[in-house]
Amino acid sequence: MKICFLTEMGLEGKVPSNHTNMRTEFAWMFALDADHRHIRNYHNVVGYDHVFIIFPKGEVYLNAVGGKLVDKKNPVSDLLHSDFIEVLKSNNKKVHYVQEGPHWLYNDYELADQIQFYNMLSGCDSIFSHNESDVQYYRGLLPTKRVHVMPTLMIESVISKIQQKTEDKTIIGGNFARWYGGFESYIVAQEFEVPIWGQTSHATRDGESQLVNLLPRVMWTDWMMQLSSFKYAVHLMPTAAAGTFGLNCAYFGIPCIGNEDVDTQRLCHPDLAVNVKDMKKARSLANKLKQDEGFYEHCSNLAITNCERYYSLKHFNNTLKNILHEQ
Repeated sequence: MKICFLTEMGLEGKVPSNHTNMRTEFAWMFALDADHRHIRNYHNVVGYDHVFIIFPKGEVYLNAVGGKLVDKKNPVSDLLHSDFIEVLKSNNKKVHYVQEGPHWLYNDYELADQIQFYNMLSGCDSIFSHNESDVQYYRGLLPTKRVHVMPTLMIESVISKIQQKTEDKTIIGGNFARWYGGFESYIVAQEFEVPIWGQTSHATRDGESQLVNLLPRVMWTDWMMQLSSFKYAVHLMPTAAAGTFGLNCAYFGIPCIGNEDVDTQRLCHPDLAVNVKDMKKARSLANKLKQDEGFYEHCSNLAITNCERYYSLKHFNNTLKNILHEQ
């Protein structure tokens, strides 16, 4: 099969096997031996069996009462109002939408763009979502549309030489913004009574370094090297998306308390999956991990086992190739 991914990234061609930033979308492309093209060059995407669109999220200010777009303009509005789906479908066999971020993100667009986003989904041959919980959303939104999960993926060969040296410290999976639930993760992480670390990102708030040690923003392989030294993890992120943090932790057997709506959490850390509003249960689980060595070992070993069972390269290839052959 000849496959192409369209995103807003600058890469042209195939992802090399030694790519230092082999995060999920690059891992998908590598696994499927896919080409990558910039989404705005869609007119030149011709002759593929399957084209996967990872639509740019667009920069938005998110708040509880309604997002306001940067400069009051959606930077991808022109794509939504263009003919790019029609052009892609006329030049290729199948066109698929791949979820980027939470399924509700487009609700922060202006109404005209929301309608056009819906029309874009309607025009695609199928939708690939992050989680089973998202599948139900899309099947309700577009009842006649094929919807599948696109499993989050790591290419283990890139990080296979990392020597894990566990230290008594905890990492939280996001910054102190509503999107990531960093404050709630920090409160729960305090139960471990060990140093707490966080990550530097576009969402880092002023003053975070006064509460947690901040890791610098680095390429994915360097991030995995940093992560390998942690004993505990907490990621009470209410935004259900690809779940890379939970999967990364599972690879090293780091027990992670996190959102039950995220597949990587639910499958790799089933005993630590919680409703993110249930802070009482999350704190109780943190205490149990700290005090019950047997429970800790159980969660650690299960994470490693289920990471291989559900998220190996072999499992991904079998899952996706079976789906695509049925299209």
